[in-house]
Amino acid sequence: MKLLSLSTARQNTLLACSAMILMLCLWPFRLAQAAPLLQTEAQPLLLGEFGSASLTEGGAVQYALTLPLDGAYTVAFTGAGDPGDFALTITDADDSELYNDALQSEVIVDLTAGDYLFTFTAQTGADLAFLVGIEAGSMTTDSDAPGALFNGSVFVTKDVEAPLYATVTVEPSSYPQQVLVLVQGDDGDVYDVEATSEDFDYYYTSTDESELVRFVSSGGAYQLVVSPQTGGASLQVSVFLSGPAPVLEFGVETKGVLSDANDTNTYQITVDTPGTVVLATATADDGADLTLSAGFLPDAQTWSTYGYGDEPALLEFIAPDAGVYYISLATDTETGAAYSVLVEAGDVAEALPLNLPVQGTVEAGKSKGYLVTVEESEQFVIVILAGPADQDLDLSIAQYVDGEQIASDSAASLGAREIVGLFAEEPGSYIVQVNGAWSDGADFVIVASTGALSDLLEEAGSAPAEDAAPAEDAVPAEDAAPAEDAAPDAEGNIEQWAVTAEASSQYSDDSWSAQQATGAPDTLEAGDMATAWAAESSDTQVETLVLVYARPVRPTGIEVYETYNPGAVSKIEVLDPNTDEWVVVWEGEADTAGEELAVFSPELTSLDFVTDQVRLTINEPLIGGWNEIDAVKLIGVLE
Repeated sequence: MKLLSLSTARQNTLLACSAMILMLCLWPFRLAQAAPLLQTEAQPLLLGEFGSASLTEGGAVQYALTLPLDGAYTVAFTGAGDPGDFALTITDADDSELYNDALQSEVIVDLTAGDYLFTFTAQTGADLAFLVGIEAGSMTTDSDAPGALFNGSVFVTKDVEAPLYATVTVEPSSYPQQVLVLVQGDDGDVYDVEATSEDFDYYYTSTDESELVRFVSSGGAYQLVVSPQTGGASLQVSVFLSGPAPVLEFGVETKGVLSDANDTNTYQITVDTPGTVVLATATADDGADLTLSAGFLPDAQTWSTYGYGDEPALLEFIAPDAGVYYISLATDTETGAAYSVLVEAGDVAEALPLNLPVQGTVEAGKSKGYLVTVEESEQFVIVILAGPADQDLDLSIAQYVDGEQIASDSAASLGAREIVGLFAEEPGSYIVQVNGAWSDGADFVIVASTGALSDLLEEAGSAPAEDAAPAEDAVPAEDAAPAEDAAPDAEGNIEQWAVTAEASSQYSDDSWSAQQATGAPDTLEAGDMATAWAAESSDTQVETLVLVYARPVRPTGIEVYETYNPGAVSKIEVLDPNTDEWVVVWEGEADTAGEELAVFSPELTSLDFVTDQVRLTINEPLIGGWNEIDAVKLIGVLE
């Protein structure tokens, strides 16, 4: 079949348009898998969207397009090779052939609105790249009655003297992609170009700097204004779509080229497991500077780094969710840069439990990541880091909801003692990172905790006066709230820390006193720490530690936070208020002996009464050295 012709002027316009798009396209060439035979299912393609494939001789690829109106459509070859390496067949919904001939730089065919199949067959092994567009659409000088443009449309006019307005409608796609609005004029013509989304995102360019406005979209309407600043002899506005970003395979190096300082190449990776550590490395072949970014959208810079000269750009981040992430490269070198990029999947970050100190190690110059999951709303999330005094460690936390970073905090003081915190309005995932970039490598202790604002304030004010009555005689206020979380869980349990305490002996009236065992854990590393209770002497006698809580509960669990020489707890009792006698709920040999930091939580004997007092028996001679306790959590059911 023969080509249906357009005027020479129109052909020249479309050729210039496709050449410019090829030069300015933001995305690297996207290769599909080589196809030795025609694919059984056609790939969906939007009008104006770039399509590409790498084919062996005799291989074929098929695309399904829905055309919105009657008119002369242009199939523009945008690849770097010879379009004659491919044969093109166009068939309609009735399987009637409308075109069957060699592909050319531009194939122009009159088609009516409807569904079509575009089949490309390789005559030799070659790379295919193309798009389909139409000269159509309108712009007006009335901002209250703008014209209409759409993806794949090309609008051409002359003698522009006033701003022109249009609503650009982008068809929905199942993936985010770049919208490319190309604005061109004659030599000497300069236009200001503004695009605004329905959410009032704003994009701007002046054509003396760049002829391209670009933004990410999965579909929607955008208000476009093109204003003449100089000249105005002619104007061409073209709307194209990049298509999905090319896929990077983990562990496979990929090469690419950035044409100039305005160019950006974007790829996609798929992360299967939340908390996966992703490491991306980009190296410029000619020593150019590189910017390497990653995020949840093609233009996002949620994580970003730089590579200068011969130094590669190294980017490491923890993926908070499973799904697609985007890796982008750019350069500030005017002549562009050739590069190679490699993305590798590391280990999955450790889950950081709440309210439990965890020991960790960070290597010199690297970071250690943790994944924290918060399941309740309106919670403060606080993370405390304690490392060696002669090392410099930094700490950060970030919250992600629905693939978007909504809050973050960081601490980077000199030394290795840091604290960060956020307020979480909604449940979500948190990424916590210990950064050892300025250290020689170090061991550390880290603890994360959550709590409602009211609980934290009450806990902060719960320390008893120095002359507090002995624990057995203490009478808590009737309206006192549990020290941690007043809301019962699904089984009706609440959790609370002790509000006051008394011991058979204590090392002093302040440091290592019984009161150091009240409240939430604050001893974040193993050792002889003044923030935990210790007996007057070690290894000499059996000691007792009595703890009082704000609300009486029927105990279902007890957690003893042991911070120095764990394993000496030999008995746990609770006070029966009906008889004023102590009742044993556990007795035996603890399973925490030999650990540095431990939370001892044995199974308890069931009770039929509520209590607000717990007594621990500590067999000091059993475990050598002082046996120190930082906190004791009481878990139980309100009755």
